[in-house]
Amino acid sequence: MPVTEIKLRFVKAFIVENNKGETILVDAGTPGSGKKLREILEQRGVLNRLRAVVFTHSHGDHIGGAPELGLKVPLLIHEDGEKFLREGRWRKPVIHSRLYRVGFSLLSLFMKDDGRPLQSVEKLKEGEIIEGVNVIYTPGHTSDSVTLHLPHENVVIVGDTLQGTGSGLRLPVIYEDKDQLLESVRRIASLNPQFVYVSHGTSGKPRWPDEIK
Repeated sequence: MPVTEIKLRFVKAFIVENNKGETILVDAGTPGSGKKLREILEQRGVLNRLRAVVFTHSHGDHIGGAPELGLKVPLLIHEDGEKFLREGRWRKPVIHSRLYRVGFSLLSLFMKDDGRPLQSVEKLKEGEIIEGVNVIYTPGHTSDSVTLHLPHENVVIVGDTLQGTGSGLRLPVIYEDKDQLLESVRRIASLNPQFVYVSHGTSGKPRWPDEIK
């Protein structure tokens, strides 16, 4: 079951295809990324096999490109994020770093404040979404954050629950609940994945943050 990592500006999206050819797109990047993602789906020949778009959470750099996709498939997000897609809004990040606050302020100059309301939004529940891909609720970064677990490949797609560095995984400086975040990372680590796909930074074999030890 291949996972294709797609680099977009400063964030990533992922295409996951199971052994039956069923395919999902994970996240849609920032505004302006949706058209590129649709072209990639077409080039890979999986557009007609796409079952859903799954959002790891409702920050603008993950749902911002959704309106441009133009796909007639369910848009799946945890119930705490449904209103943002339905109302065309983005969840505001809770930043615990002065440097990141400055950087985010500069980045906001290049992004629209919000998107546009979307139809076909459905609640994303824990459990199997397509054969071989399980959804796990991992709040902390946001209240609607989820992780995708591919048990047969023993890999996870964690969204922003973790970030990748050259020396291992680290906790994000953007989070809504630190205790929930730590518990979610411990839950992910308990799966003993051999590879962790992150939306920011370097994906790879896990070296877990000291905070969860």
